Formats: sequence, C-alpha cells, structure tokens
Amino acid sequence: VEIGTLAGYSALWMARALPPGGHLWTIESDPKHAAVAAEVVSEAGFGDRVTIIRDKASAILPQLSDSGPFCAVFLDADKGRYDDYGRWATENLRPGGLLIGDNAYLFGRLLDDSEDARAMRRFHEEMAASYRSVCLPTPDGLAVGVRIDPKA
Repeated sequence: VEIGTLAGYSALWMARALPPGGHLWTIESDPKHAAVAAEVVSEAGFGDRVTIIRDKASAILPQLSDSGPFCAVFLDADKGRYDDYGRWATENLRPGGLLIGDNAYLFGRLLDDSEDARAMRRFHEEMAASYRSVCLPTPDGLAVGVRIDPKA
C-alpha cells in the first residue's frame, strides 16, 4: 500500500518488486496527480498489478483493511496525518511487514510546536513501539521499520 502517489515514480519501483500475484494499492487525493500516475503505470505495463485509488487516504484506508494483511506500507503524503497512517499500518501489516515513511524529519521542522510536527513525532513513537526501526539520515529522513509480531 502506498499513501501518496504523486506522479507514480515510487509506485513503479514497488510494482517492479512485486512477487508473482502481488498487487499494489496506491492512494492519491489529487485528481491531476492520479491521472498522471495512471498513465505512467499503464505505459510501464503494470496496469493490472497496480490500483490507483483517487480519494483521501483517511476515507479509503478503513475499506482497504479488508484486503490485508499487507506486506508493506509506504507513506509519502500529508505529513500531519503520518500518525494516523502509522497506526493504520500497525493494525494492517503482517508481522515482518515493512513500514516506510518518507520525509520523516519533516523538512527540518520535526521539533517545531506545530500539529504537523506533533503528528510526525507520534509516528516516530509508533515506529519505536511496534517496529524494529531506524530513521535513515537522508536529507529529509526516511523511517524504515519491520513490524514486530504482537504475539511474540
């Protein structure tokens, strides 16, 4: 599951890595971006393995849960909702599943006193509690975690 498709660049890389029978659901709320991504995915030959959902993630994720558990969730959308998306991922990833959050340093504003910064810090807390995780020191930070089995 990808939250935040933009033009489909990341979706293409993930589609290339899908195992036989694998499927990628990618969510994009901006209709123009979703249209570009749909064209890119189709032209690359992955139209049958990638579903582009044109909606807000907050509206579609509860419905998408029925298709889980998932192997991976990639976040690259509205940063002020990473805490919500992280909780959803924790509930819907299989043990050993991968959660990746792009821009995890919030463009240098992680310690600000803003709602976006508080949400991102809650995302990091979720990663620390439910994943074997690290935040890679890319310029904007890339949080990567492997879901811990809650029954272990």
